[in-house]
Amino acid sequence: MKRAGLFVETACRQASCANRAPCGDSFLQRQFPAQGHTVLVLSDGMGHGVKAHLLSMLTASIFQGMAGAPQSIEETARMVMRTLPVCSVRRISYSTFTLVDIDHRSERVRLIEYDNPQAFVFREGMPMEVEREAHPYAGSQTGRRQVFYTSSFTMRCGDRLVLTTDGVTQSGLGSDRYPFGWGREAVADFLGGLLRREPEMAPGVWAQRVLDRAVELDGSRPKDDITCVAVQVREPRRAMLCSCPPSLTADIARLADRIRGFEGRKIVCGHLLAQQVAGYWGRELRQRLTSTDPELPPEWEIEGLDLVTEGLLTLSKVLDILEHYAERPRGRGPAYHICELLLASDRIELVVGMRRSNTAAADTETLILRRKVLGAIAQTLERGFAKQVVTTYL
Repeated sequence: MKRAGLFVETACRQASCANRAPCGDSFLQRQFPAQGHTVLVLSDGMGHGVKAHLLSMLTASIFQGMAGAPQSIEETARMVMRTLPVCSVRRISYSTFTLVDIDHRSERVRLIEYDNPQAFVFREGMPMEVEREAHPYAGSQTGRRQVFYTSSFTMRCGDRLVLTTDGVTQSGLGSDRYPFGWGREAVADFLGGLLRREPEMAPGVWAQRVLDRAVELDGSRPKDDITCVAVQVREPRRAMLCSCPPSLTADIARLADRIRGFEGRKIVCGHLLAQQVAGYWGRELRQRLTSTDPELPPEWEIEGLDLVTEGLLTLSKVLDILEHYAERPRGRGPAYHICELLLASDRIELVVGMRRSNTAAADTETLILRRKVLGAIAQTLERGFAKQVVTTYL
């Protein structure tokens, strides 16, 4: 989700109790573009295994389903707590939760925390304390007084947030060094030390380091389900992909200026379009002599562009790679190069040409196919890789 140039990058790393699947913790993330919100939910189900997983997933899913509702998040929390099943022995809810609601329009971050360790907030590499307000709640099923906490702060570029379940803070419990567990204070010191050594550390690496340390403290066999979620607010990485037919000659100046002024990675798919751009810029279009993919024509080079490839054939292979990304081995060649640039970006702009150079049926069919392939690429990037895609038609 983007607002005022800021992007929220999230990474979740987990380990199951005794290394047995499934994990009893659940993490869900959902964007609400119409409302300008991103909602993150981390829930810890009581116990371990399938039952704990189902309970935590139920909790997280309820929050996700209600996140777009008009009531306040405090009222949402009360409604969820009324809905959660209660243990008949302990008389407590079967799952805990931490909810993060990021409002990209007001640039406010709001937290709701119930029985999970308090979230860690870092600004400029230093821990930042946020004021928490207690909300007592008497459960209708038990009459037991429960408390959830709310807090909020204005996000800034570079802010970081870490959410954990108690599998992190209680790791090492009973050891000589941490008889009462690792503890929130020691975890905060560990997080801060990582940032001091590597200020640009990616959220995925940050979360993995915490997870690895917690598992290590448990003797490499987790005594509880362990989850660490790392969040970073930063400038988005951008990419532009242009694929237009040669009939765009009348608009080439406007398009070439638009490409030149774009801040981010720049990809042109189509040899004739690349020729027009190179001619307008007064630069040489150079063909690479060898191709690393026998199925596709080789790449070209223009100063000012990150990648130039053939058009429809290459885009069709890009779509195939993205749709089967998890199960297929990584390869080489123009299509894989495009995928690398797109997946390394957060916000992707597709510029699609729709003008026909003539009335021939083949020309019309090519335009329709191009639009379908690029539309499918956009959907795959959004749904499968959580990318922000904006499509412009010329």
